Amino acid sequence: MRSEDAIRELAEAVSGVRILETAAEIARFHRIPGSPGYVEAADVVCRRLAEAGVAATVHDYPADGRTKTYEWVSPPAWSVRAGTLVETAPAQRKLIDFAEVAQGVVVHSPGGTFEGELVHLGAPTGDADYDTADLAGKVVLACARASDVVPRAAARGAVGVVVYPDQERAAVSHDLVQYQSIFPTADEIPHLVPAFSISRRAADRLVKELAAGPATLRGEVGAEFGDGALRVIEAEIGGRGPRPREVLLTAHLCHPRGSANDNASGSAVLVELARTLQTCRDAFDSRTGFRFLWMPEFYGTLPWAAAHAEELRNVEVALNLDMVGPSPERIGEPLRVFRAANHTPHYVNALFEPVLARIAASRVTESPRGSARPLHGSFDRPSGGSDHLVFAASPHRIPAVMLGHDDPYWHTDFDTVGNLDTTRLKQVAILAGVVAALACPEGDEAERVAGWLLAYSVRELTRAADLARDLEPALGARLLDLALAVELARANTLASIDGRRRGALVDVLRRTRGALGPASSGSRVSVLKGEEERPTRRIDGPLVYSITDRFTDEERVFFKDRLGANHRALAEGLLNHCDGTQTPLDIALVLSLDAGTLVPVDDVRRGLALYRKAGYVT
Repeated sequence: MRSEDAIRELAEAVSGVRILETAAEIARFHRIPGSPGYVEAADVVCRRLAEAGVAATVHDYPADGRTKTYEWVSPPAWSVRAGTLVETAPAQRKLIDFAEVAQGVVVHSPGGTFEGELVHLGAPTGDADYDTADLAGKVVLACARASDVVPRAAARGAVGVVVYPDQERAAVSHDLVQYQSIFPTADEIPHLVPAFSISRRAADRLVKELAAGPATLRGEVGAEFGDGALRVIEAEIGGRGPRPREVLLTAHLCHPRGSANDNASGSAVLVELARTLQTCRDAFDSRTGFRFLWMPEFYGTLPWAAAHAEELRNVEVALNLDMVGPSPERIGEPLRVFRAANHTPHYVNALFEPVLARIAASRVTESPRGSARPLHGSFDRPSGGSDHLVFAASPHRIPAVMLGHDDPYWHTDFDTVGNLDTTRLKQVAILAGVVAALACPEGDEAERVAGWLLAYSVRELTRAADLARDLEPALGARLLDLALAVELARANTLASIDGRRRGALVDVLRRTRGALGPASSGSRVSVLKGEEERPTRRIDGPLVYSITDRFTDEERVFFKDRLGANHRALAEGLLNHCDGTQTPLDIALVLSLDAGTLVPVDDVRRGLALYRKAGYVT
């Protein structure tokens, strides 16, 4: 089917209003992984799928704080009923009520009651910062992650913890309350203390009061750890013909009550897309099969992927929908498409801009009750931070793309259904559906995709040439050679065009490389200056978030500042290139192609040293 026909077919069938209604229903629940609220949200998805005639399978994985998939330990099952934080002196005021602001109780806070004098630690970065004051019997106030503060403060005798956002996070509003969590192991649970999250405005007021004298807080949390499971919902729409290739479409279902764009929006779009592709399967008449997953972010995805590694061998590409529906009037633009990284080169990257342009130009993709503002899409460098990393990493190494949207209210109580837009929800469903249908193109449409791919690859080579101008000639030539190798590998993934067309495409790419110069260095050894190291990863899966616990304070700062940008995209890319065939210099150059800026080889070498220290690399 032609892409224009697919857009019209999906625009006719997809309802932005129905997506919004599903998102609103999901957002009602405090859907923390392994909690009763998550199960209730999963029931909404299953019911909606059943109403659409889409069969679903439910998979449950342990939520016990002990079971490990690669380096990721499953979170414990946890539920919360209530929580209040009150200032008792020098003023009397309620700071948090879970009934009003679900994000106010830190996820995985133990139940219990505390009262004590407040101690402000500022923004602690290491153990030494917790030894500056006597914390025994005190309530700690800190501008930091709850997962860092709670265990350290509790170990020093604190009875409670209150965290608040930094200035950058609170820039959009000093009244927002940030979603924070602990994710303890089972062995760590007995050593935790109750914890709350408050706004920057409330924290600033407390700090001001502390400057004049003591302040006292009382907190009470009604929560407990118990039995539960990490629930993953899987649905499948089979392709036609023998052994059809599949496209995997995913969205994480978890997050606190009220969280709408993150990620009730992606989950609801995925429900509508499953319904629509089921209804339109005869019109599409495609060999492509579609597999859908709703899961707890990372913690449900990892065990599902490990258990289905064999089925994943048949997946052509993975599309992750995460924060995809905000109003352009209330939140702004653009919709961002984070491309598949160069360690898994694939022609899917060439599909998005042409399809986005066609959707933006078509009024039929708008929802009658949604925004009439033209769709603005941005095709961006790879990003970290969500479930596409699971599929892009070893052992699966699937080209994985994330569709998302910058939202200043993500992970806060300001992320509400009122910020979603029915037109954007509908257009994202159409975009994901068309790209999924084109992921295994046939006939004339395969020839058209080959043209899109040629335009994309020539542009990537041109960008590589711009980077090469800032390098000495031998290194510049090496960068261009690596860029050509990536684009040739990308061309080879388009198996549905004939050999003559592929040969012509390859010939144009080689001639483009030659025209851009400088000439190939010839001797690889001379460029690499005798460098022989070729690191190999030891552990599958994306980097565990707690990897920084294995570093010194100085190493953590380096990791965050040099490798941690864009939700650790560079850190993940570095690990994914550790395949035993590439030197640190080659890895730095290929990462530069992904990042769009030169990545220092010294940063790569230092990152590799940290990965060896953490046991990830040999």
